[in-house]
Amino acid sequence: MSRQAIAKWCNMFENGRTDIDNAEREGRPSTETKSEIAARVNESILANRRVAVIANKLDISHGSVHKITVKNLEFSKVCA
Repeated sequence: MSRQAIAKWCNMFENGRTDIDNAEREGRPSTETKSEIAARVNESILANRRVAVIANKLDISHGSVHKITVKNLEFSKVCA
């Protein structure tokens, strides 16, 4: 663990944190499972291989589209 991470944790406990459990995450909750999203990305890739276009069409981040194409769908070459 880095010094920066240790300092961050120390600061959180000094400011009132009492446990090490994960806190609720902020932002919009996921409404689809990974397999549903991967299926939608796969359909979109077959129509258009551009990651930016797929990200805009599916309303997910560019990084998420790239991760799904490489790790879940095992595509090795897609266009940015």
